[in-house]
Amino acid sequence: MHHVLITGVTGFVGRALAANFLTHGAKVTAVSRNDPDGIRTTEAVLNAARGCELDVSGAVEHNLRILNIDFANLESELAAAGLGEITEIWHVAAEMSYSSHKLGVSFDTNVGNSARLYETALRHAPHCRRFYYVSTAFVADMAGGPVREELHAKTRIVNAYQVTKWSTEQSLHLLHLRCGLPVTIFRPTVVVGHRRTGWAHQNGFGFYMFQDAMIAIATAGHKEIAVDLVAEIRPDLVPIDRLCADAKALTLREDSGDEFEVFHASGGLNVPMGELVRIWGRAAGVDARIGPPNNLLEEKFDRGIGLNRPFGRTEWQFERSQLDAAIGLAQPVQPLTSKEVETLCAWYVGVSSGANTPRTAELAEASQTIASEV
Repeated sequence: MHHVLITGVTGFVGRALAANFLTHGAKVTAVSRNDPDGIRTTEAVLNAARGCELDVSGAVEHNLRILNIDFANLESELAAAGLGEITEIWHVAAEMSYSSHKLGVSFDTNVGNSARLYETALRHAPHCRRFYYVSTAFVADMAGGPVREELHAKTRIVNAYQVTKWSTEQSLHLLHLRCGLPVTIFRPTVVVGHRRTGWAHQNGFGFYMFQDAMIAIATAGHKEIAVDLVAEIRPDLVPIDRLCADAKALTLREDSGDEFEVFHASGGLNVPMGELVRIWGRAAGVDARIGPPNNLLEEKFDRGIGLNRPFGRTEWQFERSQLDAAIGLAQPVQPLTSKEVETLCAWYVGVSSGANTPRTAELAEASQTIASEV
């Protein structure tokens, strides 16, 4: 039986991975912070199971172990908890900040904790066969174009998240060369909700930052918006169910794989940015279109999406042939259609509008700020 240790299980990708592995019959050890009774982590896994239409009845009670860890004492607390049954590690937890002001904290979290977890596995998880690290496809050069499944020796990047993800890949490669535990660098593209149900975790990151901004605009009473992106650019959107299928197939493959691997968990290119902007707008009740900012509202919106604007103005073609070969995928991945993207956005807006969550409060505050300043 596989026994997978997963970090970041309260996040979007981590909770979905945990639910998928449990459904397959694997045991899961979830490493969490600030969750002494395990309720928050358990609820996250159940939330993902519902959203992905997975049956985890019984599995959560019998096959999910939750370790509440203080990362300052990562090594000693994991050693004390016992890692003797662990067969694979999926390290998903990350500091997501783009801010250069948080570069030190981000480096300690993303690079330092990844190295510490790898070294802890070497010492205390004798049956661990592989260390899977969830990076990002956007460690690639900001120039765009074709991107191969390999380490990038040099790259032009623009935020602290990219810097620390790139650095972690290099660090793990060095550790692998020194220590030998096999490593897989797993690089998702733009992670979006479930292809069929629309389910996603409401974290306002990446794709959903734009949707949140549209919701705030609509809630403030505005009916139209111009968005300064490039209409023809096609972002690579990977549904969470595709990402989990890739991760599960890698983990459960019979072939041992290469000692050090780099894979792109990509969803392919299809819907252009001009259509995406219209879909985001329609879902929120706003007439949204591509164009430069022409008024105070659009200037404020433009500043609000500034951190993600470079990614909406650049097209990459992320190869995934090595991943497909590793998991034996015979048919190419089918990109999301416009209708499927509409389903994702409609679900997200519906939940954002109807639920009393911290995210709802944040959106309400954003809409009030827009209304008062424009």
